[in-house]
Amino acid sequence: MTLPPDILYYIFVIAQASDREPSDLPTTVSHVCQLWRAVAVHASILWTKIVFDSDRSSFAQEALYLQRSRDASLDIEITGTPFETPGTSTTRLRTILSLIRPHSHRWREFRVSSLPSRVFTMLFDDLRTVEVPALQTLSVTQQAWTSRADWVFRPFEQGTPSLRDLRLKKVPWDFSTPLFSGLQKLILDGIPGRGIGLDAEALYTVIERSPELEEVHIWPFLGTGAGEAGEHSLATRVPPIRRDRLKKLHIDSPSVIETLLGVVLLPSLLRFPPLYHMRPAAFPIVGTMNPLSSLRDLSIDGPEGPDPAFEELVQYLPDMLKVLGSLEGLNFFSFDFRGRWLRCLETTCPRLKQLALTDCAGFTADSLRDVMTRRMKTEGMSPLDTLWIVECQGFTVERDLQSWLAANLSHLRLA
Repeated sequence: MTLPPDILYYIFVIAQASDREPSDLPTTVSHVCQLWRAVAVHASILWTKIVFDSDRSSFAQEALYLQRSRDASLDIEITGTPFETPGTSTTRLRTILSLIRPHSHRWREFRVSSLPSRVFTMLFDDLRTVEVPALQTLSVTQQAWTSRADWVFRPFEQGTPSLRDLRLKKVPWDFSTPLFSGLQKLILDGIPGRGIGLDAEALYTVIERSPELEEVHIWPFLGTGAGEAGEHSLATRVPPIRRDRLKKLHIDSPSVIETLLGVVLLPSLLRFPPLYHMRPAAFPIVGTMNPLSSLRDLSIDGPEGPDPAFEELVQYLPDMLKVLGSLEGLNFFSFDFRGRWLRCLETTCPRLKQLALTDCAGFTADSLRDVMTRRMKTEGMSPLDTLWIVECQGFTVERDLQSWLAANLSHLRLA
């Protein structure tokens, strides 16, 4: 039985789409028989993944893929493998550029990984003048910083109007380039030195230029704190903006996160970075002007040592907890509840299930029971499911009360 050409076409396309790693599927199916070859050669979508990942002296196969892809969008990948033979890097890079440059209007994805430093800078210097109107994804991953201290990553200076996904690792990026506009996902692994550092105002500008932004991941933060003094006054210099689609704000800098909370409204934010602990200075911001109504988990730090401002800031804790309507997990670290602030949880955070208290003070086992009892009796309030009390000096619990806690919780840890 011979399958009709249109059925063969869809089988080839599905098989190609299911390949997570680059493969030679188009060439393989085109050598089975005349019918398969005719279908494969005329299915331009099969030939759109152009991967330069071999140490060959020529790139005839990649040229053939480009020819057979016709007018379809291209996904291009360049690895360090073609440049492993000494003395061939410049020639091979020029050959690759001569092949892909004429098709830049069709680039949909452009991925680069592990290039030698000299090849890396030569490539992106050449790409400064290239126009990529259809480019949606740019991913550049280097194993080490370029040795040229004065070099900055500035490709596609004519603009990237379709770019939505930008991922850079150990790349000396600059927020002022056109790359940082109109994004949906931004991932930066490594903060470049040479004075470019991460600061809240520059990142605010990126967020302002990307109304559809959904995720931001930036790590590790290597700043010295020199910019923090100016960050606190950012709210007086820029207008607040709202980003309804931003769900993840993973930045390895508490000061930058809390500065942004004062100028970027985030009603859809789900999570902060795992190691981020909110400080009391953010309580009034969240409680009065930036209710994080979608937030699922939150960790809160008490002040390090005596802090005169804490007494005033902690007054905003009830207001902040009231607006966290989706919160499911809450962790307090080194927090003094002053004998009363734990009771806020009796009437706030209706979906709260997990509570952890580490190195905390100013609460008792009776107050915990009161919180749990009130939540169990209040309609629309989720009862606590998990309770951790770890290294809380002075905390004691009688056997009967411990038994009551254990009976009304799925998970209880006292350490």
